[in-house]
Amino acid sequence: MVAGAVQAVGGPPGRYARLGSRRFWTPVRWLVLLTLLTSLLGWWQKSPCRVHPWVEEYQYTRGCYTDVFALYFAEGLSEGKTPYREHPVEYPPVIGGVMLLAAEVVTVFPQDERPRRFYDVTWAILTACALVVVVTTARLAGRRRVWDAAMFAVAPLLVLQGSTNWDLVAMALVGLGLLQWSRRRPLAAGVLLGLATATKLFPVLFLVPLLAVCLRTGRLRAFATTALAVVLTPVLVAVPVYLTSPYFAPDRDGTQVAVAASPLDRLGAEGLAALAPKVEVGGVSAVNAVYRFVDLNSTRPADWDSLWYALSQARGEPLDTALAAGEAPRRLNLAVAALLVLALGGIVWLALSARRRPRLMPLLFLTVLAFLLTNKVWSPQFSLWLVPLALLARPRWRPFLVWQAAEALVLLTRFYFFIGNDQPGEGIDVWWFLTAVGLRDLALLVFAGFVVRDVLRPEGDVVRADGVDDPAGGVLDGAPDRSPPARFARHRVPSERPHVAATPARTRSRPPPAGE
Repeated sequence: MVAGAVQAVGGPPGRYARLGSRRFWTPVRWLVLLTLLTSLLGWWQKSPCRVHPWVEEYQYTRGCYTDVFALYFAEGLSEGKTPYREHPVEYPPVIGGVMLLAAEVVTVFPQDERPRRFYDVTWAILTACALVVVVTTARLAGRRRVWDAAMFAVAPLLVLQGSTNWDLVAMALVGLGLLQWSRRRPLAAGVLLGLATATKLFPVLFLVPLLAVCLRTGRLRAFATTALAVVLTPVLVAVPVYLTSPYFAPDRDGTQVAVAASPLDRLGAEGLAALAPKVEVGGVSAVNAVYRFVDLNSTRPADWDSLWYALSQARGEPLDTALAAGEAPRRLNLAVAALLVLALGGIVWLALSARRRPRLMPLLFLTVLAFLLTNKVWSPQFSLWLVPLALLARPRWRPFLVWQAAEALVLLTRFYFFIGNDQPGEGIDVWWFLTAVGLRDLALLVFAGFVVRDVLRPEGDVVRADGVDDPAGGVLDGAPDRSPPARFARHRVPSERPHVAATPARTRSRPPPAGE
């Protein structure tokens, strides 16, 4: 689709193309322009919620709801409070830092303009992150498939969810980390993926499929370097903030109030007990401002867009009943963890049993999808995580656009279900919304099925059809494929050289081009 549309600007690059050597409008610059236009469309779509009061369900009927605007007030930024020091933020530290940066920038504006300017500044930061994502995705796609990144540049999800929350910050760090891995820099890759983990937790799961493919190639030293950096980096980021942040508890009206000093301030008097994430103060449980992210995610019930919420609606009651305030739904949490471990085990088995070592990107896509499908929380903007991984795993437009249409339907029905939830008799019934969620999940499962088929039948992988092995694989690209253990090797074809793609039959009799 894109190859045909770009004939006027030079068409897809050939094998020996020197991209950007003479033209200003290189493919990557066109992709940057497309991403800017899509992000501007997203700003326009959300802009009514910047200036219009959120009354009579305005933010839902106009489809312009954004956490960025709402959390400017909810997280105390409108009152000049510093995240973690003066108010417990419900996100990991990197997002808290981005929120503080935007809040400091808007202090140059009059007080009544600051809320909408906070959204504008945050949108600018997120747009910069989107540009990083599209450029890194184009680089990861390889020289001959650079236009595949257009699937992200014009994705409807980028319009609808790009500035709903701060997920693009994590995605930009993920893109930079994976690009460093593709350039055979495992330490830099681990640091950047660790920073992404300190923004949103999902990048740490990349270590599971990465270990599987490194086992097949014997590249365990590179894996160990990356894994150590991925684990240590978020710890080094979070620990200083944790040690200097006080403990908060809600008062009668739900406002978070500091009730205990930071661990560093209490360390001399209380010893190591001061490092505990929770403390009891006057019969009230107080939580460290940084640990609040973990506490909220462990105690929250099944969220709207998750399969667990649909199951609870079908049962007619929550999956964990009779929970006290603040008590964790233990059965639900255990079921989520068990299913995620089972799904990750299946991905590892797939990586080890395939007759040819899979490319890294299909495994990363399947890993993030498994996390979302099994998790009890699937906020609408989480689907953005999948977009660059999906196009790098299987760059096919038709199933991609079907999935994007399903995502738009989920958002529309979600908002009108919320209207019905707030105003009984208006909006739509919950089952309309859950049907849309089911269609979205089905579209993603079909897409995942195609990805798995390409892993099991590598001759059908469109990326490898050009004779490449793994453009984003880094030390894995072209590496010898060691035989998997015997219990995984039933479908392996040992006579085929693992890192050389088969030549299509219709081109074998062609003479090579001059100079080749």
